[in-house]
Amino acid sequence: MMKKRKLKAYKFFGFLLVVMFCSPFGENVYGETEQAEKSLISVESFVDRATITIGDRILYTLMVTTDPEIKLEPLALGSNLGAFEVKDYKIYDPEKTKDGRVINKSEYLITTFTTGEYVLPSITINYTDPQGGKKQIKSEPLFILVKSVGASESDKEDIRGLKPPIQIRGGYWSYLLILPILVLLGAGSFLYYRHRAKGLTLSQISEELQKPAWEVALFELDSLRECDLLEKKQIKKYFTILSDIIRKYIERRYEISALDRTTEEIRGEMRRAKLESEIAELTYDLLCFCDLVKFAKYVPANEEIGKGLNDAYDIVNMTKQAEVKEEVAVVK
Repeated sequence: MMKKRKLKAYKFFGFLLVVMFCSPFGENVYGETEQAEKSLISVESFVDRATITIGDRILYTLMVTTDPEIKLEPLALGSNLGAFEVKDYKIYDPEKTKDGRVINKSEYLITTFTTGEYVLPSITINYTDPQGGKKQIKSEPLFILVKSVGASESDKEDIRGLKPPIQIRGGYWSYLLILPILVLLGAGSFLYYRHRAKGLTLSQISEELQKPAWEVALFELDSLRECDLLEKKQIKKYFTILSDIIRKYIERRYEISALDRTTEEIRGEMRRAKLESEIAELTYDLLCFCDLVKFAKYVPANEEIGKGLNDAYDIVNMTKQAEVKEEVAVVK
């Protein structure tokens, strides 16, 4: 009798469990809870294409539809896309539907530079429900196929072998024709370089060469003294012109190369020309000071500027008398 009673009790409890989990009542409890969550918030994600070649861009769209009382937290998408990186994005203003729900839409332009099969992972959206509870919902993962860029048949046809070098036939006559042109260009460039500071024409150059070197130098020093370069604070240009005047003068006066030489090389040329030590040192010191202003960006004081011009006058005047005497001796 006891065994039969126990058996009936087990059957009774089993029947109750079946009723609880399988009856329409139980189904309504879970169904209504899930339906309530969906009525508060839902998420949808999609891409404009699921197969791309490497480097192509995909438009990834995320749409979150919520109850007006739902508060969404800011979404940080960049670090949650796996192998993909965000190139650009756009967040749309919330939009209300006819039934009062709110659509939050955002678009992301994404890409990757590695080939293979990838999964855009689920995006977690955190939100606060009307009761103040912190909850979250996830989007569905998306599958993307990234292919490499293969060469087409038309591309292969464009690739051709290298052609042999073209042989240019010629003889000595071609070189004989080119040589005079090169000589003329070189001579013109040399004349322009020597007189670039004043910008003289060829006729002016010829006229200048007929005058004594000291006369030209004194005239140029007077012009430099009267110019407004110092008032315009163009100190570097002022000392560049001063240096060129002295270089050109000693080149004509002593027939040494100075315009296209460094200051140290000019010092050696003056020694070989056996200039008086006082004149040679004064000229060397002045050219060194001009170089200091031109190349070392040194800003001289007013006294130093005046001394530089006076030293230039002294160099010309100290050597002018000797030149005049030499010319008179030749005439006699």
